[in-house]
Parts: sequence; structure tokens; C-alpha cells
Amino acid sequence: MVVFDIPFESVGPGLWLLQKNECEIGEFCSRDDALECALNEARRIEAANAASDIVLNIQGNDGVWRAFDTSIRPYMSRVQHA
Repeated sequence: MVVFDIPFESVGPGLWLLQKNECEIGEFCSRDDALECALNEARRIEAANAASDIVLNIQGNDGVWRAFDTSIRPYMSRVQHA
């Protein structure tokens, strides 16, 4: 499973961190840029390995983290689909 974390709050003025499996993979000028990078990387992983479970973990302005798939739909694991 590959998990991307996109926080709501910046870590500094105009600085958003993007994490993949709890490791920082980039710093971005906007949350949208971080999300775009996560989507591009997630879709690249999907294309290379269709069996990969990929989660975009996005924090809302209410502080709650929500899981989405690469179509930005609520995430459902492959086990739940079976």
C-alpha cells in the first residue's frame, strides 16, 4: 500500500509538505501543488503496477483526515471490493 499525506495547514508561510509512506517527498508553494504532485505520482505507480493500493490521505479544514483513491473518490480497499 502506498499512502500520500496532504495536510491542510502549511508548515510555514507558503510551504506545504507532501509525504509518501511517512517520508517527505517534496515541499510545495501551495496545497494544490502538493495534491497535483501526489496525484501524478500515484497515477504513475498505478500505471506501473495496477495491483498497488494507493491512498491519498487529505486533511480537511476541520482537521479530519479523509482517504481518497486516485479518482478523488472515497477510498475503498481492494478487500472491501471482493
